[in-house]
Amino acid sequence: MAWQRWSRRTGLALALVGLGSCASLGRGAFQEPEVSLRGVTVRGVGLQGGSLDLELMVRNPNRFNVQGTRLEFALDVEGERFGVATFEDPFALPQGEWTPLIVPLRFEWAGLGAAARAALGYGEVAYRLSGAATLRTPLGRRVVPFARRGSVPLITASRGSPS
Repeated sequence: MAWQRWSRRTGLALALVGLGSCASLGRGAFQEPEVSLRGVTVRGVGLQGGSLDLELMVRNPNRFNVQGTRLEFALDVEGERFGVATFEDPFALPQGEWTPLIVPLRFEWAGLGAAARAALGYGEVAYRLSGAATLRTPLGRRVVPFARRGSVPLITASRGSPS
């Protein structure tokens, strides 16, 4: 009888320690991935607007692989909203690595100021990228906000059709 009580208490104590470990793992082990813009390629420009390919780089600083399911973001160029995009193709983020993603973005000239229009003529573009990534991790689903600013090279592609 004493053995059963000791066994139950020990089992309960071990279960509580295990739950506490899982809870701390969920809080402390996940590190938010970094998202940055590496480059912009102009695919086509027309009277109404155009299309760009944004080369994003996503770094997974975790010690486990992460699966991306959605990426939503806004791109501001020269301080003005240039466009909004949603990327819904699944993407793998291997542990500790940078992963490139090419995300198409369509824009319209209407509503863009002169600075944003002129940015397409520069060799480099000042940007602000902000949004959220939806991820599947071993610790569950996460929606991770991100924001980044900087400048990137602008490349004009020879192929592509005007929009």
